[in-house]
Amino acid sequence: SLSALGEPDAAAPELARALVAPPFPSPLRDVMGVDYYTDARHSVIDPALKARNEAVEAPLREFGRALMVLSDGYLRSRGADASLAARTLDGLFAWASADALLGQVNRGGLNQVNWALGVYGLDYLKVRDAHGLDPSKRARVERWFRQLAAEQISYAALHPDWPDHTNNHAYWAGMSVAVAGIAASDRTLFDWGIGQYQLFLSQIQPDGTLPAELARGQRALHYHLFALAPLVMLAELAEVNGVHLYPAGDRALERLVNRCLAGMADPQAFGVAAGALQIIPDKSDLAWLEIYNARFHPQNAEPWLKQRPLVFGFLAGDLTLAFE
Repeated sequence: SLSALGEPDAAAPELARALVAPPFPSPLRDVMGVDYYTDARHSVIDPALKARNEAVEAPLREFGRALMVLSDGYLRSRGADASLAARTLDGLFAWASADALLGQVNRGGLNQVNWALGVYGLDYLKVRDAHGLDPSKRARVERWFRQLAAEQISYAALHPDWPDHTNNHAYWAGMSVAVAGIAASDRTLFDWGIGQYQLFLSQIQPDGTLPAELARGQRALHYHLFALAPLVMLAELAEVNGVHLYPAGDRALERLVNRCLAGMADPQAFGVAAGALQIIPDKSDLAWLEIYNARFHPQNAEPWLKQRPLVFGFLAGDLTLAFE
């Protein structure tokens, strides 16, 4: 079967049995997202519309938060507390058994389901090999992941003209479907996800920028960083499964990383390229750096690694814990 991101170290137990995770919300079937940007560049937010969208997202985020606390707790125990893995699986099984996220889904909702699949799949990979997990529950969860991944692939084929299929959303879909492929030992899904990396290679410019993200005006730096998160995770998932994306495209990913880190150090220079003063991203937008640093230890990463721990909900939790 396809490999996950690594094995827990049972030699250094740090029990987390007292850990209290948030309760799992009821499974959500329909996801009707709300577009909250008001300008053509998708850079200006309408607070009222954003609040409506956040209300739609709330159960997805609550479920992801509960899974993250449990699965990160399992990692923190170095694999010694299998009960945390079992509780993670129980939550996933409850949503899978209810065919969650497989009801009515609009275009905005599709992106939310895309992110959810990646998050929930990564949480599952953290605990998948824990001792004593119920095989029937694992099988049902993995079937659910295959169903959700198939929906992402179907929408991409039906609506190739949507910008969502040619910008950072396409990279997130690649990561999410690849995660589902690994979780379900489905090579077809894994290969489709890896294939989305080719889109990135066709889009990145010699200076390390991405035209679709540069077009986001004052949020261009943020969206370059947001695009990097699934690309770095996808490259790592590929690497541990024998596919070498890090050097692809004359080290295209390294160009993007260096451009983004330079942008964080000097947002004004990045703003000139985007044609707008940049909104400064949050440190969570740099959580992917833990994965990249574990491979390459770039010197220009050091100022940002001093802000550890780096935690990002879109990548399922504490990346410092998983990769440092």
